[in-house]
Amino acid sequence: MSDKAKGKMTVFKTDRHEDAAAMVFVSLVVAFVLVYMAYVVPTITIKPSQDGKLVAVAVQPDQEIKKGDVMYTFEYTDKKFVNGQLEEKIATKDVKASTNGKVLSVSVKEGDALKKGKTAILVMDHEKGTLP
Repeated sequence: MSDKAKGKMTVFKTDRHEDAAAMVFVSLVVAFVLVYMAYVVPTITIKPSQDGKLVAVAVQPDQEIKKGDVMYTFEYTDKKFVNGQLEEKIATKDVKASTNGKVLSVSVKEGDALKKGKTAILVMDHEKGTLP
């Protein structure tokens, strides 16, 4: 019985060639996105990774920052299940720069509420050739 009769529309006896082509395509897309982020994107907006409250802002507009410098500190509720019960405790986290750059603006002040992915904390111009 031929492939057309079975309902298969493949040129090859196995799908290995199609899998290899898909992996090459995905690799090219990832490389394009990384190059775009490193060289084309002029500024990045830093947003919180979870809900919380801003405790301190360690940077000012027009300040140069280095990779690893603390940008801000926020307070959040840490929730964990321990022995079947939900335990909550207040924790703080220092957020550090992942690349060198310059702070263009700071949009929040100490004590402000932060919403995950929605509140813009600061805008920075990252060093070209590095990933933000």
